[in-house]
Order: sequence, then C-alpha cells, then structure tokens
Amino acid sequence: MATMSPSGDYLANGSDSGQAAGLSEVVDLPAHVGMRHRARLLDPTVALPGSKNQRPQPTVYRADTLLMPLRVARDRDLIARFNEVLEPLCVELVVTLPETRRWQDALTAFDDGFAVPVLVRLGGDELVEQAPDPWMVLANLRRKFPEEDLAGIGLEHIAVAASVEMAGAPFGSGVPFGSGVPFGSGVPFGSGVPFGSGVPFGSGVGHGSGGGALGTGTRNPVRLYVPEPKRTADPATLPSGRRPVVAVLDTGIGPHPWLSVGDPADDPVVEVSTEFQALLADLEGTMTDATGGVMPTLASPLDERDVLQPLLGITDSHSGHGTFVTGLVFQNCPDARVLSLRVLHTDGITTDASVLLALEWLRKRVQDALDDNRPEELVDVVSMSLGFYPEHTDYETGLLLAEAVRKLTDLGVVVVAAAGNDSTTRPFVPAALVLNPDGSNTENPLLVAVGALNASGKSVAAFSNEGDWVRRWAPGNSVVSTVPLWEGPEGADLSTQGDGCPKLPRSTPDPDDLTTGFAVWAGTSFATPVIAGMVATNLVAAADARTVEDRRARAHDALAITDAHLQELGWFS
Repeated sequence: MATMSPSGDYLANGSDSGQAAGLSEVVDLPAHVGMRHRARLLDPTVALPGSKNQRPQPTVYRADTLLMPLRVARDRDLIARFNEVLEPLCVELVVTLPETRRWQDALTAFDDGFAVPVLVRLGGDELVEQAPDPWMVLANLRRKFPEEDLAGIGLEHIAVAASVEMAGAPFGSGVPFGSGVPFGSGVPFGSGVPFGSGVPFGSGVGHGSGGGALGTGTRNPVRLYVPEPKRTADPATLPSGRRPVVAVLDTGIGPHPWLSVGDPADDPVVEVSTEFQALLADLEGTMTDATGGVMPTLASPLDERDVLQPLLGITDSHSGHGTFVTGLVFQNCPDARVLSLRVLHTDGITTDASVLLALEWLRKRVQDALDDNRPEELVDVVSMSLGFYPEHTDYETGLLLAEAVRKLTDLGVVVVAAAGNDSTTRPFVPAALVLNPDGSNTENPLLVAVGALNASGKSVAAFSNEGDWVRRWAPGNSVVSTVPLWEGPEGADLSTQGDGCPKLPRSTPDPDDLTTGFAVWAGTSFATPVIAGMVATNLVAAADARTVEDRRARAHDALAITDAHLQELGWFS
C-alpha cells in the first residue's frame, strides 16, 4: 500500500517507509507544539524498550509528568522507594496536587484508582546534560518493581481532536495526517493536513489559503436554509420522563441561537459545569506553576476564538469544534440535553489526565444522582471526539483509561469515541479499548468506537481509521453543523469594491466569518456525536431507570436498537 514520507510525499509500495501492517513508525514533533503543551516525542529508535523488552510505538506525552493512580500518589512509602531507585539517575518523583478546598473535597470523593499527574524532576546535585524523560523513568521502574506496585502508572499522553482540514475536499495533500499517525511531520503538527502551516500548531492561523469556493481550510462557513430542530416543550411528557443527558468532552460551547445555555432547571439545550472547569483549571494551573507553560487554563466552559494569536485575533484551528459537535447531537436528538465539559484547547490538544478527570467527575455525578435520587443529574451518554495512539497496546498501558470508561459503563452510561483520522488500523484510544490487546472483547459493549463515512453514507471516508474495534459508522465527512457566531480579522483572499447590482463588495469566501452560524467540517470527530445522538433518541423512547441494573439494561436496549438501525443503513460492521 502507498504510504507517506516524512515530507508528506507518497512512497511506492515496498519502499523503506518504516510502515508495516498499517502502522507508521515515522513521526515528528515540531518545537512549538512541545513548548505549548510541555510535550515530547517517544522515538522508538532510541527509546528504552518497554515491558518484556518490547520496542514502543511512537507517541507524544508530557515532558515532565507521569500519571499515577491516587492510591499510589498517596503512598509516601512507595513513592520513597521509587525515588531511592531513581536517585542514581538524578531523578525524583514529586506529588504536587492542587491545594484548593474544592480539590481537597473532590479527592475525598474520587475513586482511589483516579489518575493524577506526578512531577518528574531533576534530583540530587550531580551534573546532568538534559532533563529527565518520563518514559526513561517508567521503563526503569518497570525493571526494578513488580507489576502490582506499578499497576496504572503510565505516561501522560497528548490527545488530539479527531477532525481534519478541508479545502474543498476532506483533507489536503491526499491523506489527513501525512505519515498516518497523529504526530508525524505534518501529521497533525507539520506543514500538511489537517494541522498544516499554523493549524493548529504553526503561526496560529486556523485555516489554509484557498480558491474561489470552499477554499477556507477548516470550518468552511455555509448558509443553512432549514428550520431549527423541533424540541418537545415539556420533558416530563417524554416517554422517559426526562431528557437524556449527553456529556460532550470538547472545546466548550459558543454562542448560537439553536444552543441555549443555562441552568438545567430552565431546560436549556446545553448545560455547563463551573465546578468541573474549576477543578480542571486548578490542576492545570498547579502543573503550570510547577513546571512552566504557555497555555492558559480551561477555567471557562465557553468556546474561545483567538487564544493562540490574541494580538492578531486570528481564529484558532479548533475553535468552535465543541459547538459543532454539540450541534450534531442536537440535530440527531433535539430532546437531549448536552452537558458540555471543556477539555480541549483551541488548537485541538488535551491530555489523558484532563480526560480522566472529566470521566471521574462524571462517574461521581452519576453515582451521587443515583444515591440521592436526583434523576435530573444523571448522565446517559458520553461523546468523545478525541484520542491518542499509545506506545503499547497491552493491558498495562491502557489500564487507567480502560478502568475510567468501565466505571461509567458499569453505571449504565454509553461511551461513544472517535476512531481517528489517519487511514490506519493502529489502535486509537479510548475508542480502541473496545478490544483487549489480544483482540478479544473486553465485555464492555457499552463502549462504542465510531468510524467516518462520506456524506452519502455509501463509502468510508478516506481519512477514517478502521480495525476490528470499529463496528459503528456514520457520515463524518462534509457534514454541516453549528459554529459560534464569530467573525475574525482575516477577510477574503480576493475582494473588490464592486460596481454592479447589488452594490456590495465582490469576493471569495471569508474563511473566518462564521456569522451564518453554520459550517461544514470533516472527521471521525463528527461521526461520533451522530451515533451519540442516535443512542440518546432511543433513550428518549424508553422509560427511565433509577437503579444501576436497570440503567445498564436500558443502555444495552437503546444501543441494540441503534445497531439495528445502523445495520439497515449499512453502517454496522
């Protein structure tokens, strides 16, 4: 099969591409991405081997932290034993958690398996040539300690939004991410697509240059001539007796006339949580204060437009992503309420630590709602249009995320995740956690991986990942949804004063004029909320459940009805 070189050029079959069985070995991490998100690349050619002397696959991770279960971070004796072993490497592990009252309260309620970032710092007073590498630390700990002491300890991975760039086509130079993995040269952080020159990690420009039509990079603005989806006025009249709640983990929510935001008591389309955002901001701020960083915390639940280049006002590459995803849930299930949790930055980046915090916060919310008989606080579906490629596909590597997802599905929550956009079979998590490393089912059928189809629904989008772990499919290429009513400063590529009738300027499309409120975009990011909305629709038609057992049965039934409909459409494999 044809692959891509690091420069983005095609390589012929049989060439020394470094790719086998659809898994690319060639990756890169531009310096500005590393600086922005305290990230580094795991290079398999020089990295220490992992468990059982296995060479790791490339991945990108925080340069100064490891993730550890709360029970380990609290075990001072175990941390001291780790540091004793690491002393000859001039490395120490430092547990530094937020000291705010809300965090202290949360930690008393969170599960002891909840993952927290632990600082990896220089220790001792020996002369060294470079900062310690968390992967090197982890690999050495695995050489010295039994598996039971290290269970759940792993890298803090960099995760990316699962959307691609459009320039009149679903992606630029033929494939969405250059060499086929998220962190190749141009994929997604190089000169190519979807995150090419400044999108999202270059000069801060949120799109590429284009031609006279649909040449506006990501988020092509469009005019939509259809009425707002009709919503049942009184949720108490629904067969379920309440609105199903779909939690969207994304860039937040922006202003749009379809998507009212407010207190759940007022029955808005979208609910936000200042409590969750404050917890996340505390965590991000604590880590930034301890290590340095340039990205602001995600303290606000609202989607923002120009974080990367505020002096220029340029719209960032993934600004509006969460609003777009929310609109797709609303189009497919107008009777749902969306709980918007902002975990993605405007350049489409987060870490699995932020995602794990969101999942644990949701678990606690659902458990508390069940314990206290507060059905209005229940969550029924989680939609995640994001993920990353882990360095290994063993149980040990994916333990923290797999367990966090399972704790939600055990409470009757359907978790829907994007399959990724790199035309590869390489597992993209959390979606790929549907299967165990040996290919067997996890017996967690409420975790749903979603691949993208083209707009017709008759063919797989060229960029979509696939594999045995991807069974549900929905259109995700060239789909239309809501975007915040924003207008940036860039203007059209070509514009004249105009002297005809009407007396208006003549121009090519203005790429960052989103005041129509709608755009077309592409990615498994946008197939995912379609499936989430379909599941929510089937939950609307089912009587509500107030026990864990009944909630699980209700979720299974709703997913089974969804699957039957997907089979009729030819969208189930």
